[in-house]
Amino acid sequence: MDQSLHQTYEDEIHSLQEEIRILEQQAIDSQVYSGEFLKTIEKFSMQSPESRKCSSTDLEEQLEQAESQIALLTQLTGIGFSKCIMTTIGKGNDKTKRYRLSGHSHSLHFELEFELIEIQTKENVTSTVTELNIILESTEFSDLSRFISRAEEKKNLLLFFRTLSVFAKWYENRQVTFRHFKEKYPEVVRLPEGSNAEYLVLECTKLPGVELKIFWKILVSEEGVVTPVLDLLTKIPAEALKFDKEKVVDSAPSSFRNLLRLFGIEVAIDCLIKLM
Repeated sequence: MDQSLHQTYEDEIHSLQEEIRILEQQAIDSQVYSGEFLKTIEKFSMQSPESRKCSSTDLEEQLEQAESQIALLTQLTGIGFSKCIMTTIGKGNDKTKRYRLSGHSHSLHFELEFELIEIQTKENVTSTVTELNIILESTEFSDLSRFISRAEEKKNLLLFFRTLSVFAKWYENRQVTFRHFKEKYPEVVRLPEGSNAEYLVLECTKLPGVELKIFWKILVSEEGVVTPVLDLLTKIPAEALKFDKEKVVDSAPSSFRNLLRLFGIEVAIDCLIKLM
């Protein structure tokens, strides 16, 4: 037999032997993995019902504890989430996470989308918001809408949540206060546009045509500072003004502001109603 042909056959045989060795090793590894997997299943199946019940109880307790912590956080901040979708873009140390959130702050509902870039170094992981889009269910708040546009430009997610929480708390407080006085003094208090509006009307039952209108605005600065502002406007017929020799009507707004500073919102409004 030719020497070169013999060498070719030997090389082919060695190649086949190497393939057989690799296949045998893969089969062994597969058996080991399957065996360990089956052992794990067998071990779990051999647990007593009491052990399984204890494991289930531990999981239930952990779940209840987590739900309790979330409820407490929602109560403290006024912010809760009903939906959260997260997708990851990229690999390695630099990853971009895209979030879609739906939630509420007190009675105000919102939706937002943002992208978060995470850069991992040897020391720590830094996160940066690169895109931010916010949708508020109600569009009646002009100051808040302007602030949201600015927060989107700055991509300041934390500032948005902090400001929205404070604004929504004042908004709910105004609603509750207006409804309270409407129920307590139905003959005097009117809410022409409902408790969601920023004013209520006090009517004098003894003097037809005499009205006091209390405006309760919630201002939001571009920096996210929330400020409640209350003011009083008077509606007095010209005939009645002739008898106002001491200019009580003219001083009513400043007197109301003094009441606010001394006694707070509810007491100040209650004093006005009793005067009516």
